[in-house]
Amino acid sequence: MGEYRVIFFDLDHTLVDTNLQHKLSLERTVKQMYNGAVPEDFIPRFLTHHEALWTLYDRREITMTELRRLRFLRTWQDYNVEKTDSEADRFNDVYMSTLEETVIAYPGTTEMLEALAAKYRLGVVTNGSPDLQWRKMTIAGIDRFIPESALIISEHVGKAKPHPMVYQAACEALQVSAREALMVGDNYRADYEGARVFGMDALWYVPDPAIPGRHQGHVAVRRAEDVLSAISKMEQARRV
Repeated sequence: MGEYRVIFFDLDHTLVDTNLQHKLSLERTVKQMYNGAVPEDFIPRFLTHHEALWTLYDRREITMTELRRLRFLRTWQDYNVEKTDSEADRFNDVYMSTLEETVIAYPGTTEMLEALAAKYRLGVVTNGSPDLQWRKMTIAGIDRFIPESALIISEHVGKAKPHPMVYQAACEALQVSAREALMVGDNYRADYEGARVFGMDALWYVPDPAIPGRHQGHVAVRRAEDVLSAISKMEQARRV
């Protein structure tokens, strides 16, 4: 077996610049709700709470609604300020309203997907917010290459990557075996190791320079144009 039939991608931090989106959306939200009058380190603190709570969300210990409220409430609690759930919900509503202006694909993503779509079927396997992932894909133009039917969201499966159930669901959705597919993503544990444990080949791709791209001697692919050559080399190795 040489060529893959399906290439799966992670979405956030792999195709979409989520760090930039968070920064831009939070800046716009803080300006609209508080005229920018928040503590200087409000946004970094907010994102720290977001990351900590996301771990709990991935374990299904909290819901997405709880995550969105708690990241807001805990940030204000850092300044000894108590806010309400209703204000947290308003903050989130404003934040969501900014996405059309702040969701941006990494450089080279469109060209990479266009080239791959000419040869393979493409899909997305994501741990992200169920109500946002397709919207992000349409804003970033990724829907031109990947249909909504090929979007696999882990919350709908009941487990988060790297659990094998997520990769099983992805293969079933696109009617391929693990050996016929390749997973491409930025998260070494969830995207790379998780896929490989399931029996799927994986490519560690980290386009964001702010995210470390070395792990135990393994070096990530950094540029979209290099993903194409990396996949070609992996297919050649499968023919040996």
